[in-house]
Amino acid sequence: MTKLKLDSYRKIRLESFGVSDILKQYIGKVIISILFLSLLTVFLSIIRKRVFSDNSKILLIISLIFLESVFAYFSVQLKIDYPIELLVFIPVSAILLTILFDSRLAFFVQMSIIMITASIRGGDFTSSFIYFCGSVLAIFSVRDIKNRSQIFRSAIFIFAGYSLSIIALGLDKIESEYNIFTGIIFGGINSVMSPIIAYGLLIFYEKTFKITTDLTLIELADFNHPLLKKLSTVAPGTFHHSVIMANLAESAAEAIGANRILTRVGCYYHDVGKILKPEYYVENQIDKKSKHEKLNPTISAKVIIAHVKEGIELARQYKLPEEVIDFIPMHHGTTLVSYFYQKAKNVVDEDKEDISDYIYRYPGPKPQTKETGIVMLADTIEAATRTIEEPTPGKLEDKIDEIIKKRFIEGELDECELTLKDLSKIKLAFLKILVGIHHQRIKYPEEKNNNKNSSENHR
Repeated sequence: MTKLKLDSYRKIRLESFGVSDILKQYIGKVIISILFLSLLTVFLSIIRKRVFSDNSKILLIISLIFLESVFAYFSVQLKIDYPIELLVFIPVSAILLTILFDSRLAFFVQMSIIMITASIRGGDFTSSFIYFCGSVLAIFSVRDIKNRSQIFRSAIFIFAGYSLSIIALGLDKIESEYNIFTGIIFGGINSVMSPIIAYGLLIFYEKTFKITTDLTLIELADFNHPLLKKLSTVAPGTFHHSVIMANLAESAAEAIGANRILTRVGCYYHDVGKILKPEYYVENQIDKKSKHEKLNPTISAKVIIAHVKEGIELARQYKLPEEVIDFIPMHHGTTLVSYFYQKAKNVVDEDKEDISDYIYRYPGPKPQTKETGIVMLADTIEAATRTIEEPTPGKLEDKIDEIIKKRFIEGELDECELTLKDLSKIKLAFLKILVGIHHQRIKYPEEKNNNKNSSENHR
């Protein structure tokens, strides 16, 4: 009875509002929105600088805030005697932000969205509690999403969040069972519709804003992808090398907190340019005779270096994301094709002439991210350790040390944000995987002291 009297009083008071009162309320809503947008701006500028400096990503976030604000506005305008506020599809933005960015950014942006929509609804902070519960569980449900169909799993979490919060608020305000049940029904509609809307908008945002999500990367990691199938058929040696180095690189990425899925996928596609002339690369040569034996060292170097440009063109033809294409030139950086450079130098030395190393260097750019830096190291280390005779953990560690130091001294890692601490962790991650790979071939030092007649072999 008391609630009905309060609702009647609120209705009469709103009807008696003058122009000045409406203006004051409007200014209040604007101030609240500006306040939360300002806090969001501070968060992005300090904690997520890469997002803050990317205009397209800022536009994406603004579009989601606008979308939810529109939902909130219409929930106020529609004069229906039902809890229409529960059909403001707040979890949609929670799902999209988590998949497109990460759970931490999603949580902070979502809190801003919830407060802005509550302000639009005239200070309806009761509904904001329900939105909060549904949003947090929505974020949790898609945090480690592995395929697109998992988006629909979030419906259960959203429904749980909405139902429990509606029941809690209903009991606290001594609502009737009918009102609580009605609220749960509307919350259920929201929990079903939100994942459906999010699923449709996800494809739109990925294509429009050219964002590569973990979902896209997982799809690209499938060996049934046409480009990977072609690589495995035409250049099986290169494909095998890519798979082995992907294990190395993913382990290193995980050790330093880099994107392990992006790193793995980058390895799979880093050498796709070799598809066009596979026989010119040692890992694909079946015959003992090399195609380079009859070629001038300069021509050989040009053929080898060309696989970068050809790989980029092939990757774009197959519409790979730019984040994945970056691995093709960056995994070589501006390194020297040392074998043919030395071969050319030996010929020139006999003629007493000088030779420039410019035409024997890859065009770059150098690795720009931690992920591309890891792949550069994994590429060289995987190939180099494969040639070690009778590998031991000590020999493997020395080779890894040698290559990392060489790339560091050459300045190839200057632009990729890898610290010395990161390089130490990467080294240990590489060593652990390589010892496992070469396990059956390794002769451990203690075996030297074993009885020669012993029938046991280390496995």
